[in-house]
Amino acid sequence: MARGFTLVEMLVVMTISAILVAAAVPSFQWLIARNRVADAANLLIATLQYARLEASRRGQTVVVCRVEDANVTPPVCSSVAVGDFDGNDWAAGFVMFAKVDPNVDTTAFEVNDIVLRRHQGQAAGAGIRVNAHSNIGGAERIAYPPHATAGTAGAGTFAIDYRVPTLPAVNNEAFGSFTVSNAGRCVIVAPLIGTMRVAAPTAGTC
Repeated sequence: MARGFTLVEMLVVMTISAILVAAAVPSFQWLIARNRVADAANLLIATLQYARLEASRRGQTVVVCRVEDANVTPPVCSSVAVGDFDGNDWAAGFVMFAKVDPNVDTTAFEVNDIVLRRHQGQAAGAGIRVNAHSNIGGAERIAYPPHATAGTAGAGTFAIDYRVPTLPAVNNEAFGSFTVSNAGRCVIVAPLIGTMRVAAPTAGTC
């Protein structure tokens, strides 16, 4: 004679299932965070590598800078906080452009300059999202001169994480209260030759 589950057996199965799901959720969330961070770090590194290559190939200064809106024409480099993006959070978006005239401003976009890439950031107020804080300070830009070194804007470190943005705004000269989780990564741009490397955070900092 066929026999189904008793109520007690069903409750036991449901309890065990709930425990397994509860145990798996943190690991799954951590995996999502790591994947988002890896994607953001790879995009930034690829952009900077391309800028360095183009500076050498074109014989022109190539600039990568943070913007408030990557779709604005002409692009405007900015370190102004907008929405829940701090002034040094490149997750707001960034643009790459080549300087055509070497005798004018070597970092700001000028009339004849050429936009090479645009990366639109995430929408503000999205809750948990990628954060890409830099410690460059002041003008949020890295410029590669024709000899392909990190020149005009110097270099710096990016603390990339997947989390709710830290408020209030982080000081432009340092990461301040921004703490990097174990899923976060640090993208370090060398000051002399402009090469990049990725490192794990130490005690929550880059």
